[in-house]
Amino acid sequence: MFFGWYVVGGGFLAQMLVVGFFTYAVSLLVVPVRAEFGVSLEQVMYSLTVGTFAGMVVAPLAGALIDRYPMRWLMSGGVVIFAVGLLLLANSTSITQYVVIFGLTMALTNGFAGSMATSTAISRWFTSSRGKALGIAAIGTSAGGILIPALVTYWLAETGWRGTMENLAMMALIVILPLVFLSVRGRPEEVGLLPEGASAENPPATSGDRQLGFQDIIRNPAYWYIGLSLGALFCVYSAVLANLTPYATGLGYSAAQGSTLIMALAIASFAGKLMFGFIADKIDLKHGLWGAQLLVAVALLILASEPGYFLILVSACLMGLATGGMLPVWGSMMARVFGLLSYGKAMGLMGPLITLSVMPGFTLIGRLYDANGNYQLALLVFSGITMLAAALLVPLRLAPTQG
Repeated sequence: MFFGWYVVGGGFLAQMLVVGFFTYAVSLLVVPVRAEFGVSLEQVMYSLTVGTFAGMVVAPLAGALIDRYPMRWLMSGGVVIFAVGLLLLANSTSITQYVVIFGLTMALTNGFAGSMATSTAISRWFTSSRGKALGIAAIGTSAGGILIPALVTYWLAETGWRGTMENLAMMALIVILPLVFLSVRGRPEEVGLLPEGASAENPPATSGDRQLGFQDIIRNPAYWYIGLSLGALFCVYSAVLANLTPYATGLGYSAAQGSTLIMALAIASFAGKLMFGFIADKIDLKHGLWGAQLLVAVALLILASEPGYFLILVSACLMGLATGGMLPVWGSMMARVFGLLSYGKAMGLMGPLITLSVMPGFTLIGRLYDANGNYQLALLVFSGITMLAAALLVPLRLAPTQG
C-alpha cells in the first residue's frame, strides 16, 4: 500500500483526538469545573477565549515550523503537549490555573497536531487524490465528535473531571502517540519515496513552487479572497450551529428533537467530507467551495421560513454536507495557490484572519434575535453574507495541480 495512506491514518487519529476534545467534548467539563472552583460560567469560558487568542499567535509560528522541520516530530510533540496539558489541568488548584493551562494547551495542540499540520503532510504526499485523502483524514474530526465525548461522559461518571483528564492523557500517550509517530512522515523523500503518481522518469511537478515569506503570502490577493470567503462562511456556520437547538425549541419542538438536528448534521458531515473530497480531485476547486456555500445558503433560507420539522432536519443535513466539504476543498485550494513548500506557513497565516472573521457572528445573531424575537432576520442576513462569501472567490485564479 502506498505509504501516503498511512500518513492519512495518522492524521485521522490526531484530528480525532484534538478536535474531538477541544471542539466537541470540552462543553462536558463546564458543569463539574464550575462546581469544583465555585465560579461563574463566564469564568470557565475564559479558557476558550484564551485558547482562541493564543491560537492566533501560535498558528503562524506553527505553520512556519511545519514547512521547515520533520512533521513526525512536530505532530508527535503536539500529542505530547496535549497529554501534558491535560495532566496539568487535572492538578490545577484555581480557575486561573485552569484557564491559562487550558488556553495554552488548546493553542499549541491545535497548531502542531490539528488540521493544519495534517493537511500539510497529506498535501505533500498526494496529487491526483489529494482531495480524497484530505476528506478521509477530515472524517477523523467527526469520529472524534462521537468517540471522545462518549469516553469523557463515561469517565466523568466513574472518576470525576480530574480523573477524566488523566485517563484521556494516558490514552493520548499510550495509544495515539505511537501510532502518529510510526505513520506520519511530512515528505515522501523522508522514506525514499516520491509523491503519488510520480516516478524517476516522471518527477513531481514543482514548477513555480518556492519558499514564500510572510509578506509574500499576505500581499497575494488570493490570501484575502480565500481567507475572507472562508471566514465569512465559518462565521455563518458557527453562529447558526450554536443556535440550532434554541431555534428548534423556540418553534415548539422538544430538546430531544433539537439534539437530533445536531446528530443529523454530524452524520451528514461524514458524507460531505467524502463527497467533496472526491469532487475536489475532479472539478474546479472554486466550484467545489461554491457548492458548499450554496448548500449553506439554501439551508438558511429554508430555516428562515420556519418550516415543519422535516424541512428543518433537511436543512441540518445540508449544512452537514457543506461543512464536510469545506476542509478538503480548502486544503486542495491552498496547495494550488501557495505551493507545497509554503503550505504550512500560508495555512498558519490564514488562521488568524478566519478567526477574526468568525467572532462577530455570535454577537450579530444574538443582537438580531433580541431585536426581533426570532431568528428570521438573522438567517436572511446570514444567507446574504454567504452569497457575499461566494462572490469573493470570483477573481481568484488557481494554478495547475502541483505535486
